Amino acid sequence: MKNSAKFILPEEHVFAPVSRYDDPLRFYYKPLVGALYRKRISDGLSLLSPPYQRILDFGYGSGLLIPSLNEIGNELYGIDILSDADKLREILAALKIDAYLRQEDILLGNYPAEHFDLITAFSVFEHIERYDDILVEMHRILRPGGQLLIGMPKVDKKMKYLFKAIGFKNIDDFHITNHRQVRNAAKKHFNLQASRKLPNFLPEFCALYFNMLFVK
Repeated sequence: MKNSAKFILPEEHVFAPVSRYDDPLRFYYKPLVGALYRKRISDGLSLLSPPYQRILDFGYGSGLLIPSLNEIGNELYGIDILSDADKLREILAALKIDAYLRQEDILLGNYPAEHFDLITAFSVFEHIERYDDILVEMHRILRPGGQLLIGMPKVDKKMKYLFKAIGFKNIDDFHITNHRQVRNAAKKHFNLQASRKLPNFLPEFCALYFNMLFVK
């Protein structure tokens, strides 16, 4: 098991969308836009300090992050309210990766208290209105000293036009929460351990993506 976390991008044919909703999977493999998509994940993973015993990927989507998490965790879990767990399980089986996946609301997941060492949530919270309830549940199921890694894009009118330029229409119908709201809510339950923005050299109001690592 590795003591550093890096983003592993499988070959393009390996993963496929497992939800009826639009999936950004295809963008990871595009020449220019793909570099930004990959960089946002790499930046987030660089904040981690593996190895971990149990990892929960919240909002696993197409499962593209799971091979990277498999390198730094002993037990992998995933929960997503939209993505088909059975279809993704078949894809992961071909990669010889075992993960306990659920297609379910995390508030109904009933995971044991203090069960996980790490929860990852890339590009999920911007879609969620009841984010504070979910943060309370994440605090409950993380062990003392456990970490929560949240990655979120900038949510404003400028980003609406940027997403439209790369092929996402009506993005403001799906992006309803910004990173400041989630960060302030998370600070009620966790300590902010580290953060990184993309690009990291720009001030916060100019950044496109935000990775935030919290600790219980």
